[in-house]
Amino acid sequence: MSWINASSVAAPTGGRDAHDSLRKVLTYAGAKIVDDACARIPVSRADVADGQVADPDLRGRIAVAVQRLREGI
Repeated sequence: MSWINASSVAAPTGGRDAHDSLRKVLTYAGAKIVDDACARIPVSRADVADGQVADPDLRGRIAVAVQRLREGI
């Protein structure tokens, strides 16, 4: 299991608290977490167009996380 936290850079902690809380809950539930695939990637509204992440750098970072998940399962 992994996740991508795409909180806004405007959030005070960049979503770190949510990221840490999710890890805690999933660990308690016995989930196998692929740490290398879990990522905090700040995505602003300006980075999204037509419901998709438009920024190529951000898309690349998401692709890396997905690839790491594939390798980890």
